[in-house]
Amino acid sequence: MNTPLPSFARLRELAQQDPDALERLRQQHVKAAIEAAPEDYRQRLEGLQFQIDGQRRLAKSPMASCLTISKMMHDHLHKLKTVIEGQDNVEQVELEEAKVLSFPQQA
Repeated sequence: MNTPLPSFARLRELAQQDPDALERLRQQHVKAAIEAAPEDYRQRLEGLQFQIDGQRRLAKSPMASCLTISKMMHDHLHKLKTVIEGQDNVEQVELEEAKVLSFPQQA
């Protein structure tokens, strides 16, 4: 689906007057984005969308849903960052105060 999103004003109008139509539009664009992805990624994207949809259903309000999904995104980005930096599976170690020793300079 290469169909561009409607204008913000139109989306706001749908949200206020026909939330079901807005939801159908959202689902169409999500489905099109997943189908446009390389086949190797589709199953993972479908799983991620399943998690997002679950969080949306469990949330008590749209804002709660947004915050929960945003936290999911940040958690995954943090995990990706640690993997990229080679820090995965590194346990957090509490830093202890160390005694610094001075050594005489050699001439």
